Amino acid sequence: MVYDGPALADGSMNVRDLAPAMMAVGSFFDAANRVANGERSKVSVNVRATSAGSFQVLFEVVQNVEAVGILDIGDILATASNLKALLIGGSPGAAGGVFWLIKRLRGRKPQVTKIDDSRYELTVDDETYEAPIELLRLYRDVAVRRNIQDMLNPVKEPGIDRFMLRDAGRTVEEVTKEDVGAFEAPDDQELILDEVRRQAFSIVSLTFKENNKWRLTDGQNTISVAMNDGAFQNRVDNNEVVFAKGDVLLCDLRTIQWQVEDGVKSEYEVVRVVKHRTARQLMLLE
Repeated sequence: MVYDGPALADGSMNVRDLAPAMMAVGSFFDAANRVANGERSKVSVNVRATSAGSFQVLFEVVQNVEAVGILDIGDILATASNLKALLIGGSPGAAGGVFWLIKRLRGRKPQVTKIDDSRYELTVDDETYEAPIELLRLYRDVAVRRNIQDMLNPVKEPGIDRFMLRDAGRTVEEVTKEDVGAFEAPDDQELILDEVRRQAFSIVSLTFKENNKWRLTDGQNTISVAMNDGAFQNRVDNNEVVFAKGDVLLCDLRTIQWQVEDGVKSEYEVVRVVKHRTARQLMLLE
């Protein structure tokens, strides 16, 4: 891993720039190993040496395999060497590693076609690339992308012009200031649902403070909602609405859901209170 530029001509580098980047290398291999192997192995990354003229850091990647069947190791574990290939290239069926793929796609969303269980074809703007499934998993993993971004943050600083990955003294990847924007980690949440449905709720708790949320229940689930019906909120503020235990609100409820790194995140807002049914309305009269 090499950082180069006039600010590094004397072979020194600000620790505030270097330390987060070095930590990101270790975190990257942790995340990459998790994507490839799950919890079946652990990876440690050790710093070995530096050299003058630019700022070069040599890393040693060591993989510790947990107890698994001997016959299974070759089939289910990606070796540390293969993890390195996923980073800098040399993976079967791909022209490069995750740096290469990010640089080629530059944030564009490709059309993905399955070739077989281990290989996929990516097409974007009449360009076609072939990639193994492990590489696609790294590309899509939020933790991996954040770690790569952190590794490249020093290139944004004045006097540091480029980042290079070297293997056996040969530069296999280079990221310049012009490239670094393409490596920004994508948003860690994606909108999957935004809909309004009419539902009935009883009130668990309410608040008269602005921007505080009401707690409503449909009899099975309790949710926190933003009360965004301004007219109804004004009636509440002016004491024109009186609440009692057992009251029911018939609401147009907006549900917004995002897919995030660890599952689904949901938010709710009452767009309109259609009707406020008091407990007294339950009396049955001819």
